[in-house]
Amino acid sequence: MKAATVLAEPTLSLSGHVPHPRQIDMAEIFQLKRRELGPTQVNCFTGRPVFSAQSYVGVRLIDLLDRSGFSSQPRSELKRCVVIAQGADDYQAIFSWNELYNADAGDGVLVVYERDGELLREPVGPLSLLATADRQLGPRHLRGLREIRVRLL
Repeated sequence: MKAATVLAEPTLSLSGHVPHPRQIDMAEIFQLKRRELGPTQVNCFTGRPVFSAQSYVGVRLIDLLDRSGFSSQPRSELKRCVVIAQGADDYQAIFSWNELYNADAGDGVLVVYERDGELLREPVGPLSLLATADRQLGPRHLRGLREIRVRLL
């Protein structure tokens, strides 16, 4: 399969309580502002090291959400929304609107596509998710990120 074909294939589904549900491919993700993360240690909740990397590259989750028009909705609805990210293994990470848009933590929730200078490959990639402001990065680290759903509670 040619690289151009892979870039154009839908990679990430963005659905739920958003004005413009969509399928996002790698080419569109590469157009967003790159966010770089230096040396990173991913630990499980107990503090046990899972893996480390010298660098990650990705985009902010909030930038992807905004491409669907998420932020244009009435504030009274946004405050009642949760964002559910799901990996290929059905593992999920959940974020509140307030956490993503009204706290410093939101800038550090990254959809990553590169680790140590290499594009992520399955089963970790082509996309993964890291919540870099969490005390331990493991519990909300998603491998093989496939879907982002917004639910209005």
